[in-house]
Amino acid sequence: MSHRPFRVLVSLGGVAVVTFVAHGVIRVNATTVGFAYLLLVLIIASTWGFLEAALSSILATLVFNFFFLPPVGTFTIADPQNWIALFSFLATSLIASRLSAKAKARALDATERQKDVERLYTFSRAILLIDRAAPFPNQLIERLAEIFALDAVVLYERRTDGFYRVGTSRLEGIENQLRQRHCSPTRTDPRTVGTNSLRSPTKKPSI
Repeated sequence: MSHRPFRVLVSLGGVAVVTFVAHGVIRVNATTVGFAYLLLVLIIASTWGFLEAALSSILATLVFNFFFLPPVGTFTIADPQNWIALFSFLATSLIASRLSAKAKARALDATERQKDVERLYTFSRAILLIDRAAPFPNQLIERLAEIFALDAVVLYERRTDGFYRVGTSRLEGIENQLRQRHCSPTRTDPRTVGTNSLRSPTKKPSI
């Protein structure tokens, strides 16, 4: 979030660069520069997101009107057909930006899901390879913290009323919370006994 103002400035600067090149360096017609703006907006949407692309679309629409639609140098549009072209460009760029941003979000979500599956598979293999000579709970939470990159893990074993901890994060009161939840009379399914999930102060999940 802290980088968003910078990304917005870069996006608007990209529109300014396209405008300068198309109007002052290489003279092109309105159709060509319109496609150039649209391509730039799509690149911004796929790289950063919809907000940056939407602001770039609005600025591109304004400069497209000012520099390339007659009468040039004003925001007035003489030909009614150019109004249709202008709003068609704005609508197309916004819709395409939204679709591109959604596609990027879905791709990132799919990547995260794949990583979760890989972590679970790695964790299941690690359980099978645990050294039986050492205490099982300690090894279990060590593997869990290592594979899932957790700051801290706390495991409560109700049978012995014991806690196993690994990591340096401070989780005040976690032992009492785990004991209360797993000793509650409303929890009747024994398969749910043993662990619970919380978040550490550093926003990494701890169990």
